[in-house]
Amino acid sequence: MGVRVTVTIEDQRLQDLLTNALEGGSNYWYILREMTYPKGQTRESLGIEFEHVELPFKGGSITIGDYEAAHKPDAVLDRKAIKKGLKIMAAKELKHFADFLAENDDATTGDVFLQCCCFGEVIYG
Repeated sequence: MGVRVTVTIEDQRLQDLLTNALEGGSNYWYILREMTYPKGQTRESLGIEFEHVELPFKGGSITIGDYEAAHKPDAVLDRKAIKKGLKIMAAKELKHFADFLAENDDATTGDVFLQCCCFGEVIYG
């Protein structure tokens, strides 16, 4: 038996976590393949400064490839995938999720988050 607690995570915190991954923590395995904007939208119309980090939160997506295992399908990172990845991290990677909630996250925390978003689990330690 337990108690279920719901926490709301602001988009900026998730963008910070994604930045931790894309600008350091996951550089050893990921490659950015594509950025997809919502129909009729541009970087300017959405007011985006950092496309690869902000686009999934503005109705678009980024496509992530794994150059460590080219045979794996690419992962599309959009708001839905980010939400799913965060739930996986909270359920399976408690230490990293606790670090994130305590604002003690770093490149490793970001890497774990991105792997949860892309693969549904951590495959690279």
